[in-house]
Amino acid sequence: MAHNATTIAWIRGNPLFKSLSETAFTELVKHSTVETFTSGELLIAQNSQNKSLYLITHGQVKIIINDTEVDSQQAGETVGEISMSHFSPPVADVVADGDVETVAFPMQVIDRLCAENTDFAAQLRKLGMKKVYDR
Repeated sequence: MAHNATTIAWIRGNPLFKSLSETAFTELVKHSTVETFTSGELLIAQNSQNKSLYLITHGQVKIIINDTEVDSQQAGETVGEISMSHFSPPVADVVADGDVETVAFPMQVIDRLCAENTDFAAQLRKLGMKKVYDR
């Protein structure tokens, strides 16, 4: 998908993607899509199958575990690292808190980049574990 310069800047500016080579970064961007969500809409459902890693580019999401809000994430942050790392199915609902825009990266692309880029895979796992243990 062709993205505008602002979307590419959001991706390039996120620390998770810093270790990717220019070729890997281009592959990531090529297979990503911009997705929008309205207030209350689920990005990720707890204990379901998640198929994307999301970079929030506008708005905020609530992180809800067993009907209790435990955290929030905002523009510039990612959600979906836990399931993308294959630790477990999603451990929380991720719900739009107002209008939200994201860049979605499909699991197949994330899996391929992890297999080809050990630093990226390690950073993804580290971020996923931090979110598990910090909540």
